Amino acid sequence: MFLPGGFLFLGLMIDRLHHYMRELRIRRKNMEVIKKEGALLEGVKARGLDEVKNLMEEITSLRKRQEQLDSELEARSKEIRTEKTSAVALQKQSEGFLIEFNRLLEENQVLRDQLHTVDSKLSRSSSKKNT
Repeated sequence: MFLPGGFLFLGLMIDRLHHYMRELRIRRKNMEVIKKEGALLEGVKARGLDEVKNLMEEITSLRKRQEQLDSELEARSKEIRTEKTSAVALQKQSEGFLIEFNRLLEENQVLRDQLHTVDSKLSRSSSKKNT
């Protein structure tokens, strides 16, 4: 009875050892995979730092460019405002010139009419003297 009991005990112990060895192998494989991933992440992190530095430099240069464009936009806006003011002034001036032109045209017509009446009176009086 001791012999089968001993074999049973040894069999259970061997089974348990086999189970623990299999678990240890799986954990070692997982540990190797994790180490490889860690090494890759460190490499990516090192490259990532370079990329972050490059991106920060790019952001800085883009901000400078934005400030330059903002100042250029403001300057152009000022130019546009002055041009609009100038255009309004020219429009008012041209309206004034048009009004003055119309007044002079009417005055010219009145003077022509007066000249025409004076000419016709003179021609009548000279024709009366001749007859």
